[in-house]
Amino acid sequence: MINSALEIQQLSWPYLEWDEQGRATLSNSRIPVTHLIQEKQTHGWSPEEIHLQYPHLSLAQIHSALSYYYTNFEQINQEILQNQQIIETQKKHLQNQGTGLASAEFLAKLQQK
Repeated sequence: MINSALEIQQLSWPYLEWDEQGRATLSNSRIPVTHLIQEKQTHGWSPEEIHLQYPHLSLAQIHSALSYYYTNFEQINQEILQNQQIIETQKKHLQNQGTGLASAEFLAKLQQK
């Protein structure tokens, strides 16, 4: 059983980097593994289709991210869930303030087009 982000990093995922919170990102990019996994889950994309959508990522990077996910799927799924909860909380906050996509000004602009 893997106990820490440091031990995880010692396994072989040469195309990944970890930020100060221990979250994996694809090397030489700012794309978190969680984002790539959400794209795969949402659209059902294969690694090759992900590469078509993100041509600056190599297939090796994509496969490394997928390998990391399948090794740590519970942790990654929990991180995705937490990110989604944060987004929902922020959306509700903006709606309560009448700003963002829920603002009267924005909705009026949409109706003009």
